[in-house]
Amino acid sequence: MGERSDVIRGLIDPSSYQLVVFDLDGTLYRQAPVRRAMLMDLLRDGAEPGRLARFRILYHFRKIREDLADETPLDFEEPLYSRLASITGRPKPFLASLVEEWMETRPLVHLRAAAVPGARDFIRTLRRHGVAVAVWSDYPVQAKLQALDIEVDHMLSASDENVNALKPDPAGLRRAMEIAGVEPAATLMVGDRLSRDGAAAAAADVDFLLRQDRTPRDLGDRQFHVRDFSVFQRLDPQSAEGGLAVQNC
Repeated sequence: MGERSDVIRGLIDPSSYQLVVFDLDGTLYRQAPVRRAMLMDLLRDGAEPGRLARFRILYHFRKIREDLADETPLDFEEPLYSRLASITGRPKPFLASLVEEWMETRPLVHLRAAAVPGARDFIRTLRRHGVAVAVWSDYPVQAKLQALDIEVDHMLSASDENVNALKPDPAGLRRAMEIAGVEPAATLMVGDRLSRDGAAAAAADVDFLLRQDRTPRDLGDRQFHVRDFSVFQRLDPQSAEGGLAVQNC
C-alpha cells in the first residue's frame, strides 16, 4: 500500500486504504430529520397500541439498547427484549414486530431526503478506485442502503451470527476486515459517534474518520473529521495515482 504521506501532513486520502468501513445511521444519512418525520407519522397513526404507548415502547427500546452497548454488548438480543417486556408489560413477539415496523420499515421512505451530501458518490468513487467498501451497523443494513441507492461490497449488522455484538465492541469491524482479507493498517472506519464508532476503531487499531456536523474539540492522531462527504475531490483526475483528499478539519 505504501506510505500515506497525506495523513502525516494532516490530510486523509480514503482511496489510499484497501477497505473503508462505514457506519450507517447518522453517517450516511442525518438522523434528526428522519426522527422528526417519524414523530409526525407516529402522531398521525392512531392504531393499537396507541400513540403514547408506542412512543414509550420505542423510547425504552433505544435506551435499553444504549445501556446494553455500555454494559454487555455481546449476545444482546435476548436481554434487550426481556428488559423491554418487563418495563412495558407487552409480550416479546409483539414488541419485536412493533420495533421492526417503526424502527426499520417505516423510516425507509424518509432516508433519501436526509442523505448526507456526497455519500453515494463518495462510495462509488472509492469502489472505482478499487477500495472495498463495507457498511457495519447496529441495525439491519440492506433495506436502508437500497432506500439510499447505495451499493457496497459487504454488509454487516450487530445481529449477524458472526458479529452478535453492539458497538463499541469491534466484532463487526474485525469481521469486515476478515471477509475482505485486509489488515487494520489498510482499513479506515467512518462513523458519526466517537464513543461508539471511534472507540471500535481504536480497539481494532484502525484509522477513524468522524462524520459529524459539529466540529469536535479534540481528535487523536489517527482520527479525522468531515461534516459531509462532498469535501472529497479527486486530486489529479488524469493520474493513475490520483486520489481523494481532505484536510483534517
